[in-house]
Amino acid sequence: MPLMRVTLTPRAFDDEQKARLATALTEAACRAESIPDDPRSRMGALVLFTELAPGSFYSAGQRVEDAVAGVFIDWQVSAGVLDAARKARFARELQDAARATRADDDSRMVVTSCVIHEVPEGQWAQNGGIRRLPEMASSAGFEHLTAIG
Repeated sequence: MPLMRVTLTPRAFDDEQKARLATALTEAACRAESIPDDPRSRMGALVLFTELAPGSFYSAGQRVEDAVAGVFIDWQVSAGVLDAARKARFARELQDAARATRADDDSRMVVTSCVIHEVPEGQWAQNGGIRRLPEMASSAGFEHLTAIG
């Protein structure tokens, strides 16, 4: 189940754009994890936004928030769910989603980054218990992992 902690540069997206970005990221992550388009299966697909305060985004020692719209993600996913092709597709879809969400008249460069944290088996606690991949595969409906569920 995708759990994405998303850090945005200051004023990169308004509330409507954040909502569209959350939808696009959810769709991309669910495609990568092969979670079916079913509300019960996608209930655990979480996007948590944090927006940096003005004056807190620098590149090469220079304040660049007026030149860059940044989307930086830490994505927790159970080990064994994503292969290299799924990760690469998500990276492309992340960049496309961030670009498509920006206003047409916004000239800032769109920069994205995602660190994928693959959580080892038995290391994900949720709702008072340890979630194991076979249980998650069954509840999330991972289409490519049905044999282990």
